[in-house]
Amino acid sequence: MTEPVSTTEIADLMRRIRRLTEDRPTDPVEQAEVLALKADLLSRIANQRAAEWGSCESTTELREIADEAHAIAANARRLAALHRAPTRGAKSHENPPPF
Repeated sequence: MTEPVSTTEIADLMRRIRRLTEDRPTDPVEQAEVLALKADLLSRIANQRAAEWGSCESTTELREIADEAHAIAANARRLAALHRAPTRGAKSHENPPPF
């Protein structure tokens, strides 16, 4: 069985989400990490509820929400990889615009 989700973990997630909304532009890698953390917490909560309540409509719905959150996090990671800055190439201060 997984560790129960603590209030500290939820507070940390909320702090990170708040920081994402305050920091502009948002770092896509950090955003993907926060979405993954959220998905993991949702999965753990779903597992906790299933252990307490047994299999029912509510626990099935919680697991579906957690699965969707994992899919969103995976997509965010793919998009973040596309937006990473190139490691090589021209730098704007090395190649000024022609006008």
